[in-house]
Amino acid sequence: MAQKPFAGGGVWLWRDGAPGLAEPLSLADLAAAHPLWAADAGRLAPWREVVLGPACGPAAGTWLVAEGGPGQCAAAALVVGRCASSLDVARAFGAAGLLAPFASVVAVAQTSGRGQLRRPWVSPPGNCYAALAWPGSGGDLEAAAPVVVGACLADALYARGFAVRVKWPNDLLIDAVKIGGILVEERGGLLLAGVGLNLASAPDPAGLRRDHAAQASCLAAFGEVPGAVTLWTDLVKSGQTCYLQCVAASGSRALSRFLEGRLAWLGRDVRVCEGGSHEFRARIVGLAEDGGLRLLRDGAGPGQVLKLHSGSIALL
Repeated sequence: MAQKPFAGGGVWLWRDGAPGLAEPLSLADLAAAHPLWAADAGRLAPWREVVLGPACGPAAGTWLVAEGGPGQCAAAALVVGRCASSLDVARAFGAAGLLAPFASVVAVAQTSGRGQLRRPWVSPPGNCYAALAWPGSGGDLEAAAPVVVGACLADALYARGFAVRVKWPNDLLIDAVKIGGILVEERGGLLLAGVGLNLASAPDPAGLRRDHAAQASCLAAFGEVPGAVTLWTDLVKSGQTCYLQCVAASGSRALSRFLEGRLAWLGRDVRVCEGGSHEFRARIVGLAEDGGLRLLRDGAGPGQVLKLHSGSIALL
């Protein structure tokens, strides 16, 4: 069993990286990646070198630990160089027992980022590509994890002046444009939430699939964005508080109300695509306790509400 060097939290920079997981990442590399990362390199200084031995499993090697004020976060944020996906790095660390709930892996860039249905997630430097260890609670709460993660992040971003809402099941919107997405994966008892946030740039519209439900934009179009790591650790801290106070301690009915309060397009008419080419019109009327979307289908009688557990929606 690997040791648990990250249990004390803080921001850690994986200077050495590891073949097959992530490229090496020096402070100079971080500063050169993008101005948002350069801001963090200075803001989080000074940095202290820590060498983790073979007992730390896949995380062995040299790390730099931030000792500046913004780096003192309770849940560890592990910043890594370019990798296939932050989810892959987090999966390796989690399998070795290195990730406590709300610890995260944050990649400067990804070569094979993935979204819902394993669609490619464009991942240039400057945005945030994180994999967050999420509490595995089982039951409806775990089934609703994509919406719950989204609601907690939306709550944290809203408090920072960004009017974010969750488009069911896993997108983050501001004013009907997409600024982020969430992909929850469970494997071997480890629940990870992959979070992509467009901080400084958004994908070219020409590169989006033809049936995309919302145009893409970035947070910088709606307000000031601090350093990528600074913002991410702040969101995780607020999201953890939100989870503990508004989610884990709530009954199912109170949880549904909390989630609905952060849901995009509530009460609006949408086009629903279910099971490939099967499409119909419906109105969003709420969320079920298990995270399913409650819909009143066009032409249905009063009280004939259906639940959608898989599929996509687009605003009419």
